[in-house]
Amino acid sequence: MLSALGALLAASLVTGKAEAMQIRSETITSPSGPMGLHVVHPDGDGPFPVVVFFHHGPGLDDGSKDTMARIAAWGYYVITHDRYHRAEPWYTMKSREQDEIQKMFGLVLGTSEAEVAEDLGAVLDWLPTDPVAAGGAMGCIGYCIGARSALCTIRDRGDTFRAGVGLHPSFCTTDAPDSPHLGVPSYTGSLYIGFGAADKMQPASANMALIDATNALAKGKAEIHDGADHGFGVYGGAYHAAAADRSYEWAKTMFDRELQS
Repeated sequence: MLSALGALLAASLVTGKAEAMQIRSETITSPSGPMGLHVVHPDGDGPFPVVVFFHHGPGLDDGSKDTMARIAAWGYYVITHDRYHRAEPWYTMKSREQDEIQKMFGLVLGTSEAEVAEDLGAVLDWLPTDPVAAGGAMGCIGYCIGARSALCTIRDRGDTFRAGVGLHPSFCTTDAPDSPHLGVPSYTGSLYIGFGAADKMQPASANMALIDATNALAKGKAEIHDGADHGFGVYGGAYHAAAADRSYEWAKTMFDRELQS
């Protein structure tokens, strides 16, 4: 569970004061069995506009939970699902040892976007049971492999997801006929993409087609952040404050534009 301290600090980053967060995890039924959800939203009855959070490759770690609270502090109901629930409940990478890294990459590559889409369908079916979650337009934000899921989501459900954000995206510009970047030109919502200039694992230079397509949108913005490495947008690890602050400034602008009307 996200610490109360983490939630309060995340809230104060945006508002200048500490605000209470409501935080919970639960398990729902999906077509592929039990699946965990983690939800963060401001205190109060809402309803708050929904932002779906696609966590990064290492799983929903504490840094990711604190990052969810940062977004929730803007006035949003932020929800994520357990991407790897078919393998084990709420996997998170435990160390940087080679065996653990190989396990993590096995889960990343072994979870298809079709499975993520199936899971998202279960999340969307469940959301109306929570009166704190507003109906209508939604946003999504993804990190690393989660950014790929965010791009697939706006491609496939663009009428519902009117704002998308992808930070340090992975496997988003490929030679495959279903590469996520190919769906960007048809998107009519708001889209922000952020890369780190020091990211050698998923370099911006290998993603220029995605960057160009995003910047060509009427409401699109793609940036390359000096000094930032892969993972710059998630607390802990490679977090880069300047790149993260800039990215979240754009994310908030786009979520507010599309979801607060």
